[in-house]
Amino acid sequence: MQRPLPGLGWAALTLISVLTLISLTPRALASSDTLSPTGLGFALPQEPDEFDRREVEAFYDWRNNLFFRRFNMSGVEGDAANFMTARRTYKVSVNQYGYEVAVTFPHPLFYWLDRNGNGEFEPGQDEMWIDIEEDGLNGNEKLYDPMRPDATPRGPVPSPPLPSPKARDRIM
Repeated sequence: MQRPLPGLGWAALTLISVLTLISLTPRALASSDTLSPTGLGFALPQEPDEFDRREVEAFYDWRNNLFFRRFNMSGVEGDAANFMTARRTYKVSVNQYGYEVAVTFPHPLFYWLDRNGNGEFEPGQDEMWIDIEEDGLNGNEKLYDPMRPDATPRGPVPSPPLPSPKARDRIM
């Protein structure tokens, strides 16, 4: 004669595990574990340390004086980047081996996150953030679209220089 209690225990254990798996779907994870202080519904990942295995590429762009780092945050080997940061630089030089060395600010100015998973960082798709204060990920980052003018200031607005009296005398 079999006892019904062990069969009931296995059924309860199976039911609990199925309910746990359902509650841990990607949608549930996106809505609960990755809430950001900015209220965007998700959080930007922390930038990995220097020489992290997830770093796909790092380069300096002299046209805008920014140092870019591209990452594959899934950890799978390959060149598909889904997160990128850009920092302002203090100084760039070439070392004794011919490589560029950039001395950068401690925290990124821009963050990109490939939210739709198509492998591109697209303007107008809410995939770019700016951290005006450059103080790290703490919730004051805001969405940034370089194609759309913003009404809020992006930092101190410089005033035009005033001509010196000597310059006016030379012109006249």
